[in-house]
Amino acid sequence: MRWIVMSLMLLAGGCAVPPTPPTPVEPTHERDPVTGRGFWMYVPSTYRAERPSPLIVTCHGTPPYDVANHHIREWQWYGEKNNCIVIAPELIATDGIFGDGPTAGMLNDERFILSMVSYLGYHYNIDRANVMITGFSGGGFPTYFIGLRHPDLFTCIVARNCNFSRSNIEGWWTSEALRTPILIYYGEFDPNVIQSQSGDAIAYLRAHQFSVETQIVPKTGHERRPDIAMKFFFNNWKPPRPSLQR
Repeated sequence: MRWIVMSLMLLAGGCAVPPTPPTPVEPTHERDPVTGRGFWMYVPSTYRAERPSPLIVTCHGTPPYDVANHHIREWQWYGEKNNCIVIAPELIATDGIFGDGPTAGMLNDERFILSMVSYLGYHYNIDRANVMITGFSGGGFPTYFIGLRHPDLFTCIVARNCNFSRSNIEGWWTSEALRTPILIYYGEFDPNVIQSQSGDAIAYLRAHQFSVETQIVPKTGHERRPDIAMKFFFNNWKPPRPSLQR
């Protein structure tokens, strides 16, 4: 119980959206026509239909400490500067305090995310060679689950200060995902549960021959640091590759 109370306190103070410069356009709230569920979307002002745009799917953590609107606000500047479309779905299987990534909820979230990406593909020119799924905190549950099950869609996976449960991905991922670049990072002063579960994820994935890079961010706690994820995405960007804006 003590770690739960400590985690709640740290989450309440450590989930603030990092400040970023303003963008020339605003994100919009959309609704997936198949599932009826909501998501936030940012389409950069630089978007042109004749040029494919990379896609970032970002998974929020435990509500109300972390919600989809937080994610679109933290990512919209990176989307603008790097010509990426960003989507932040409103998820149901991301409780990292009292939850453990329930399979039924993640399958529901998976259906929603796949439907959402398919819907976007009809309306925008998505660069299918460059699609990142990333999550923060409890958003690690769907990030690992969905990312490892769909290497045909997601070209890299980034877990940012994330929860992880071996039991909810064991037997669910596909062997093709072994080629998917994965980054796992967390803060030096993150809650113990985040540090230990990140360590469990690293050990599990490496034991199964996944390609995993790791980073412990010095002098930080439960902080988002989208710049680190963006750099990893950029470093694994398939050509043609623009200059990275951070």
